[in-house]
Amino acid sequence: MNKRIVTGLAAAALVLAGCSDEPNDVARQQSSYNEATSEMDTNADDLDNGVVTLEQGAVRAKAAKDAAEGSDMTAIFGTLHNNSDKDITVVGFTTSLGEASYQIHEIVDGVMRQKDGGFDVPAGGTHEVGPGGDHFMVMDYEPAIEAGDTIDVTLLLEGGATATVSDVAVRTMLPGDESYGDLGEHADHKH
Repeated sequence: MNKRIVTGLAAAALVLAGCSDEPNDVARQQSSYNEATSEMDTNADDLDNGVVTLEQGAVRAKAAKDAAEGSDMTAIFGTLHNNSDKDITVVGFTTSLGEASYQIHEIVDGVMRQKDGGFDVPAGGTHEVGPGGDHFMVMDYEPAIEAGDTIDVTLLLEGGATATVSDVAVRTMLPGDESYGDLGEHADHKH
């Protein structure tokens, strides 16, 4: 079994468990994780061969949290292409950065919030992840992410499959123009 997939799903389960106040939600999420990992044996590599690509993909560079203008979060943007003949639903993601909180966010009425249920990428179609809309947030990651580096992004798909997008460029970008709303502890950071 692919260690990257297991690690990614474990991280996603921990992130989901950490966001829940309800003990039953944690048990339900662990059950979903167990189901996904048992399905992985049959479909783990189904989508790792260019079925999903990220056009103009970029990770926003950031200074280390303890540096001037530093932050513990960043975002990943681009246009996802589904090169298959079946719709896919992206329910989470991980990266080669390692330990962090990984969340899909959306902007509603100018306020950023976590997006429940992920999003669909239609068969043969695209889905934009960018400032002002759906995007991938990497949170609670204190080290610097330097422009010029690359990271791998592993998309977690409904049903337990994954799709890996390799070598996404880290770039210097201006902050997005959105409010952090109820993400109080992150309200002073830009992504």
